[in-house]
Amino acid sequence: MTNDNNNAFSTGFGLLWRRQGIFWWIFAINLICGALGTVPGMLRLHHALGHSLASQPLTNRFDLGMLAELFRLPDVSLVRFTTTSYLFALVFFVFMLFVMGGVLETYRDDRRLTAGEFFAASGLYFWPFVRLLLLSIIPFVIVEMIYGALRKAAESIGDRAIADQVGIFLGLGAFVVFLLLALFVRLWFDIAQVRAVALNERRMWHSTWRAWRITWGGFGRLYWMYFAIALFAWITFAIGLVIWAHLPATAIGAMFLLFELMMLAQIASRLWQLAGAMTWYQQHPEPVPAPAPPAPEPFTSGATPLDVPAGESATPPEPSAPAEPSAPAPRSDPGPELPPSGP
Repeated sequence: MTNDNNNAFSTGFGLLWRRQGIFWWIFAINLICGALGTVPGMLRLHHALGHSLASQPLTNRFDLGMLAELFRLPDVSLVRFTTTSYLFALVFFVFMLFVMGGVLETYRDDRRLTAGEFFAASGLYFWPFVRLLLLSIIPFVIVEMIYGALRKAAESIGDRAIADQVGIFLGLGAFVVFLLLALFVRLWFDIAQVRAVALNERRMWHSTWRAWRITWGGFGRLYWMYFAIALFAWITFAIGLVIWAHLPATAIGAMFLLFELMMLAQIASRLWQLAGAMTWYQQHPEPVPAPAPPAPEPFTSGATPLDVPAGESATPPEPSAPAEPSAPAPRSDPGPELPPSGP
């Protein structure tokens, strides 16, 4: 089992590295969407606070009260610009859903697709993946309900406990359970996407059920791989937050570079998971039943084949019994041989 895990883990990373053009292209689109979503708000803040002493609480340090005041003031109106950020985040989400078919097609063939082939595969699987996304809402809602119940139980136990840290640790444990369950649902529907592309499957209900059986059958290997990649993403994100908390507020360039590196790690982790899932599926293909041979067409006595001349019967003649061999006729006695006549 460990060899299979390491094989899919490392082979998936190798596939991501070989097809890194997709990775950099997606990162560029993310950077453009991020700039379009944040630059208007930044320009508005510069216009309102660029030459004001009120900007010092945000320039020298992070002041939460000052930030809340900027959301409240009508001449700044940061709420409107946060709506723009959410809009471009939604645009990037739809873009990722659209290109998912082309990404998986590239990973399946392990070759560089042309622009026409890539976008053809993206458009081919876009609506099936939309249906798959709608199906995934149900298990994600169930996971959210489980997390809500665990969080309420943690708060209830924490209120009755003597130590204040009990509720905090129980709430953290509930959040960890939420992450693990959400990761399993993500794995399940990633396998459904991989299977749909590998087998050209359009029936998403059937693909979801088959993906459940595949995921559950290879749970140990698949989940370990997904957990290891997700752990890399979580650790890099946490390290980025720690570094950001210790940077001075005036280090704008360093913050920008740090946030882009954090986003780079998140996109790489997501594509790594998809490449690993496709690699694992190709190493463990499903048994596809052979098609049944076509049944012979029944012969109708009233039908006349095309190769039978007109006027002749289309019914094949019944075979006749083989004729018995006749006894050879008796040879006639030629009589005694006469002597040759004299001269």
